[in-house]
Amino acid sequence: MLIENGVLLSVLNPDNQPYIYNDGVATSLYFQLTNQTGNVIDFAAGTASAQMDIYLPTFFTEQDLAAMTITLADWSFSYCAQQQKLTLVYMGSQSSSTWVAGSVFEFVLSNVKTTATPDSGTVQVNFLNFSAEVPSQVVQTFSVIRKPIPGNANLTDVVYTTLDNQGLVYVSGTNDPIQNELYLNIKNFTDKPLYEGSGMWTGSPKVTVVFVYGSSTGCLAPDTNTSTGSAWSIISEVAFGAAPNVWNTINPAIGGTDPHPKWVLQPAAINQEILGTGANANVTFRFKNILSFTPVGNTQVTIHFSGFMKDENTAYNDAIFVLNISKQQAPPTRGIINFFSPTPIFDVYDDKTPITIPLRWSMLDTPKASIITSYPGISPIALNYPNPPIVGYDNASVVINGTTQSVAVSMTIQAFDGNDGFLNSMQFTTFIQANMFVDPRDGKVYPVAQIGQQIWMTANLDFVAPTGSMVFGNEAKYGRLYTFAAAEAPVTPMGWRLPTETDWQRLLASNAYVDLIAGGSSGWNAQFSGYCSPPSPASGLDTYGYYWSGTGGAQLEDYVSLSTNSKTATYVGGTLGLPLSCLLAVRYVRDVS
Repeated sequence: MLIENGVLLSVLNPDNQPYIYNDGVATSLYFQLTNQTGNVIDFAAGTASAQMDIYLPTFFTEQDLAAMTITLADWSFSYCAQQQKLTLVYMGSQSSSTWVAGSVFEFVLSNVKTTATPDSGTVQVNFLNFSAEVPSQVVQTFSVIRKPIPGNANLTDVVYTTLDNQGLVYVSGTNDPIQNELYLNIKNFTDKPLYEGSGMWTGSPKVTVVFVYGSSTGCLAPDTNTSTGSAWSIISEVAFGAAPNVWNTINPAIGGTDPHPKWVLQPAAINQEILGTGANANVTFRFKNILSFTPVGNTQVTIHFSGFMKDENTAYNDAIFVLNISKQQAPPTRGIINFFSPTPIFDVYDDKTPITIPLRWSMLDTPKASIITSYPGISPIALNYPNPPIVGYDNASVVINGTTQSVAVSMTIQAFDGNDGFLNSMQFTTFIQANMFVDPRDGKVYPVAQIGQQIWMTANLDFVAPTGSMVFGNEAKYGRLYTFAAAEAPVTPMGWRLPTETDWQRLLASNAYVDLIAGGSSGWNAQFSGYCSPPSPASGLDTYGYYWSGTGGAQLEDYVSLSTNSKTATYVGGTLGLPLSCLLAVRYVRDVS
């Protein structure tokens, strides 16, 4: 819903959503126009009657439009095939024609249906023969999507979308234009890639981006191809997101099949995961050459996902995201305008992987800047802009070469004029959450992985216990084997423990053997390190992986057995448990805090 020079437009389906399904089933659209001019609006009658022309998105065919109807007292309805428009003309008397300030003028468009390919466009209502305070037109984005299918996955459970700088755009005048950029970030917030299939995805997954067009408060820019600052001039490109997050962008072209500009973002044919995890979980698109000569206010952008698959057999339902764009006056002073990171929290699971903190900022007429980081050993970043634009955008990254400690890291950006005179500064703080097991007995660091709501070691324990441990095979690969007493020895006060039966059963709930072995989807990386049952020698290397449980009895203890022969992972307990003198491998676990 958008306020446009005192008129609020809302076009929604029966579920209060700005879209229609492409199943060919007739539905209704509810139009609401709210008078927020502060004045009474009179509907003209007679030879120059008040008229509303309704233009729907181009995914409605001529046959679709011709079947639609509006029944409204005192108004006549017609369809013009030549101009592809629906028209309401006021036929009542002048004495009953007032549209009271704050009230809603509403009507229902019936028999609305389409079988079009999923797409996004705009609904536009033009006003003719109205008083001066009524805008010439109001616009709202609207989409056609596939109807959700039971059993399909939901994209809203996997991705979210954001605009950097809270979607900030500076408005200006034609005599002093300010070029803006918007950054759209799409993030996979799960621990699995967006596409999980073993083979390459098929079909045509795409993200369609549509703005609101016009010259009033609720619009970003007009879409007339001859106007300065036309939305047709906006260019999209991939700004951030290295391989394998390879995407392509298709920019609109004047004279094409679309009467209004829209941008299509598509994963490249070599990008199997589409959006990965960790450092590959984000892709950011830049929309540049944005000139807004409209009044200060808010507008919106619609992001429409269609055609995506979860795996070879499961599709994602289409998804619509609507984000706010805040149009403001440019600040009167020079310097940094905004400074932030799109990732304020970093979860790290080992001390070897570098932590890359992406930083972005916007600035006003800034020739020089520098970034200072609170983390020890990080050199300042010097930035020079010999010919600074009025509004400039830039980015950099701070790299920390691994850590075993959870820590807050503050980055401060300082702006300077051409003579090194200080202009201003801003600070952003990100938090590094170190999810790894650091053994306090010897300082050894072990990689971990989050599986469900728990953090598991993904390598076998390799602490040289005073008694009760032994090496069997390659210690660097398999770690050590432990008696139950050595395995249960105190480790760390951070919540780490020997896994209980409940912990193991959660881990074994799915296709455990395939998921837990090296290369499996869980990342648990099972090691087949064998076992030892004294006085017999150790055996089973590369065939069996035996791991202690923390649940058992005074004489026998539960354990988990993995076998390369039977391709199974099994919890064994009760009277089938092993004597405490046996030596097995050890993995510790803790709950997600």
